[in-house]
Amino acid sequence: MGHRYFCIDIGGTVTKHTLFDQGGKLLEDGHQPTPRDRASFLGLLDQLVGHLDDQVVGVGISTPGIVNLREETVTFTGTLKFMGTLNLAAYIRHASGRPVFIGNDANCATLAELWQGNLVGIDSGAMITLGTSVGGGLVLDGHLRLGRNFHAGQISAIGTNYGQTTKATTVGASTSAVKMIETIAKVCQLPDPTNGQAAFEKIMAGDERAQSIFTTFCQRVSLLIISLQATLDLDRVLIGGGISKQPILLAEINRQFDCLVAQDPRLQSDILKPEILAAHFGNQANLRGALDGILMQLNHEIITK
Repeated sequence: MGHRYFCIDIGGTVTKHTLFDQGGKLLEDGHQPTPRDRASFLGLLDQLVGHLDDQVVGVGISTPGIVNLREETVTFTGTLKFMGTLNLAAYIRHASGRPVFIGNDANCATLAELWQGNLVGIDSGAMITLGTSVGGGLVLDGHLRLGRNFHAGQISAIGTNYGQTTKATTVGASTSAVKMIETIAKVCQLPDPTNGQAAFEKIMAGDERAQSIFTTFCQRVSLLIISLQATLDLDRVLIGGGISKQPILLAEINRQFDCLVAQDPRLQSDILKPEILAAHFGNQANLRGALDGILMQLNHEIITK
């Protein structure tokens, strides 16, 4: 049997884990709720990597937060802010006894799409991941761009209301796919507030309450794309995250983009619409990018330019 690679995608709500073979074929997968305190969080990591098969030669980690590749630290943000700053690579190396790659979740998703997905051959592009918050990854001049301080692509921090400076006015807080699903579940009295499929069934059925919430969400995503486009003049923007598999999502984001630009003559002259597509790897993009990262690291290749 050949080499295997264990990858973990730490999410604000769920932590996923997969075992890949050397050809990138998924052999095993699973998921668990992401803990809400430091001891339980580290305990979950110990549980996942503490007893790996001897054929596992590397571990790839996708995580939210600011990942400093030079220092191998993660400064956790959002729902995992309680973790503070941690040398996560050293922790996983000690627990697993294997080489470790750590990457920001949206950058991992972007890396996967750049290597084998819908950003192949794209000179200027972006990845927007919709989940508990909003993640972003940038491709400029054909390379994943992290920035001098590894802060490039932190689009969740973009303000949405210049009259206020509260957390609730940032893109990450106001454009949460998880909150959108929860809100639809609440107003439509669905039994499970985390069941995205049930929420989209309400949207597809024409429920006005669900459609109104969904339309507002898609409009916010479109406004974000317009902001990115005004700054970067992108060729293609990918939408990732669990809800990206819903065809109505991409259709509505495209429709909202067109409507918003049509309302303002300045936008009509200044903004060229990029292709807006679903990510090829969908909800698996973060894990695929973590796999790409550990493969590149083991082969001594440069992750970014």
